[in-house]
Amino acid sequence: MEETSDGFKIAEKDLEIRGQGEILGTRQSGIQTFKMGNIVRDLELLIEARTEAENYLTKKRTSSETTAMIKVVEADNRFRLAGIG
Repeated sequence: MEETSDGFKIAEKDLEIRGQGEILGTRQSGIQTFKMGNIVRDLELLIEARTEAENYLTKKRTSSETTAMIKVVEADNRFRLAGIG
């Protein structure tokens, strides 16, 4: 971190060192219990997954696949904080 003043590079290194904490919680650092992927290493894959999820929630909103996935998420306590806001 001493080698740059680029805020993005510093933030990326901080993320690598301290971990990303909870995506759907309040903990700001450390290893998350809900594994989605490594936000630095897997960024392209996570962007692709988000695009696919948005597709299911817009174009395929009424499909049986989407209805089934929504029921699974609603039943999982790990996703409760995602509904706040």
